Amino acid sequence: MKKVAIIGKNSYIGSHIRDRFQEDDGYEAFEVEAQDGAWHDVDFSDVDVVVQVAGIVHRPDVTDWHLYKSVNVDLPVEIAKEAKACGVKQFVFLSTMGVFGVDKRLSPNVIDADTKPNPKSMYGQSKYDAEQLLMELSDEEFKVIIVRPPNVYGKGCRGGYITGFASVVRKLPLIPNAYNNVHQSVIYIDNLSEFIFQATVRDLSGVFMPQDDKAVSACELMLAIASGLGLNRRASKFLGLFVPLVSWTSIAKKAYGGLEYSKELSDIKGIDYIRVPFDEAIQITVSGDD
Repeated sequence: MKKVAIIGKNSYIGSHIRDRFQEDDGYEAFEVEAQDGAWHDVDFSDVDVVVQVAGIVHRPDVTDWHLYKSVNVDLPVEIAKEAKACGVKQFVFLSTMGVFGVDKRLSPNVIDADTKPNPKSMYGQSKYDAEQLLMELSDEEFKVIIVRPPNVYGKGCRGGYITGFASVVRKLPLIPNAYNNVHQSVIYIDNLSEFIFQATVRDLSGVFMPQDDKAVSACELMLAIASGLGLNRRASKFLGLFVPLVSWTSIAKKAYGGLEYSKELSDIKGIDYIRVPFDEAIQITVSGDD
């Protein structure tokens, strides 16, 4: 039986990854606290896969680069070096779409194979720095898998991307229909967990950008949420005419702006990681919340 150590105890993403591995009789997965040094007590010589989910996410209130570097760069690199020295075969690092440094726009905005990382935040920079150092450790005996997910959502995901839209949908009798050519990539937690499971099973290495089976416009997303909440909402082209009038505001860009991965970038040969299609995933995420 293979052992999987999830570095980052009690995290939303980490617990789902643990559960996915434990669905398979060939794996035993456990979580480890990272920042209190508990990971030092792990006997990595008995571990096959390490999944690093612990880190500081983008927080405008945190302006200390040394803190970002300590948690998002130094810690995972130190753990990876220890894991490699002990014979661990695979190391999975949860990075972010933010390494590209591309902001949401009210026009088609696609990250493709030609888009180069150019982080503009301390969060994105710290994740990209860690990626580069980790990939230097990767070889045939120690496979490093870098995962740059877009917005992650799912049932019980506190402060998640879908939560804000759901609160708006509850208040609006009609959904303003605008910017339907602008799409946002997202990924359901079970699909992300499936990708990580499949990537380790297939012994992959490198950088990957998984996403749901489709990227969606703000209007499409809100209609899907309304359906999941059991609310009778329809799209209004008339109300949509007013959205461009406030396109200069941060609220409009946040709600209707988009940033997506190209489909080709997220299609990984030989891996079908979409356990739950987008519309069904939204239903599951918001059901029972109204």
